[in-house]
Amino acid sequence: MAGLRKILLVEDDVMIRELYRAKLIEADYTVEVAGSAPELYNKLLTYRPDCILLDVMLPGVSGLEILKELRSNPEKGCQDAKIIILTNLAQRSVTDSAIEGGADGFVLKTDILPKDLPLIISSLEDDTEA
Repeated sequence: MAGLRKILLVEDDVMIRELYRAKLIEADYTVEVAGSAPELYNKLLTYRPDCILLDVMLPGVSGLEILKELRSNPEKGCQDAKIIILTNLAQRSVTDSAIEGGADGFVLKTDILPKDLPLIISSLEDDTEA
């Protein structure tokens, strides 16, 4: 199966993380999870995701700071990965910062259901085929 099949879900809320993880696995994605920046960077030592779902509000460091690191540091191996920012903050400044930082998409968690995630990821797959 081609496309963005390997997902790294970075979300500190355990309930949301497990709901999203379950729906992605149900849709035949391979999913690894992290709840913090250190966990994320540790996962990247052995796991190369095609797509990263990255929460903005993480303990200790903002997802937007992580986004900049992933896009600018080749050692992280994520410069070509699709990165979707997840947030509950419906602020234009957050959206603008995410796009300027190299995000491929932006999702308000309050506007989606967990079952919507595979559709969001597949829309990015369509963009890579064009």
